[in-house]
Amino acid sequence: MNVIDYFDRARIINIVSRKDRRLETTEDFTRNGFLIDNDKTAFFKAVTPSELEGFPSLGARGCFMSHLGIMQEAVHADLNNILIMEDDIQFSKCIASYGKQAVEALEGMDWDIVYFGHPFDGDSSSPSWKVVDRPVHLSHFYAVNGQCIERLRDFLLQLLQRPPGHPDGGPMHYDAALNTLIHSQKDVKAYYFTWNLGYQRPSRTDLHDLSIMDRSALLRPVMTMLRRLKARGLRAIR
Repeated sequence: MNVIDYFDRARIINIVSRKDRRLETTEDFTRNGFLIDNDKTAFFKAVTPSELEGFPSLGARGCFMSHLGIMQEAVHADLNNILIMEDDIQFSKCIASYGKQAVEALEGMDWDIVYFGHPFDGDSSSPSWKVVDRPVHLSHFYAVNGQCIERLRDFLLQLLQRPPGHPDGGPMHYDAALNTLIHSQKDVKAYYFTWNLGYQRPSRTDLHDLSIMDRSALLRPVMTMLRRLKARGLRAIR
């Protein structure tokens, strides 16, 4: 059992125009022996809004609505659990051994949300699940379980009904929405695996303003090449 096949369904959020990210993600799946079968594991067409509707950027709203769309799909399909990734996912070189250990440990746990990827330092001595005790400022590789799928769906819909800056939460970046749920509703059981099993691959952003290097038609191919080289180097060390 590997970390992808363990779940009822796996979805990878991808903007249609980002064929580069789709290709690189497919390559990383293949490199690690994971299958994208367009059914159980498939790309999810990202939402690309034209209005902010209270969000800090169009990219932030698109990301939020895409994750919400996956939760709505999961509720409709009556899934027991679901794994969600973003299309800049790059798996750790330990994904085979530690990934198997991680999902086997889930069998004996009562959990709602788990993070396979996060920004924290890894523990290579004894990788294990640890209670989320601080904000996790990433949402590129996580899973949702059981009744929490519908609960998270409903919570996200509630955020959309409030104005920005509302004390109970309004439109915000999606990772912040997850943190708000976990830290405001204390019965939500959230964990992260102490060895980071997936990182964000170096890639041009869709959430923030582009640098001059990425805005330039002449320089963008150079930046793409440099990022691919950096990703290749990072695969060898983490």
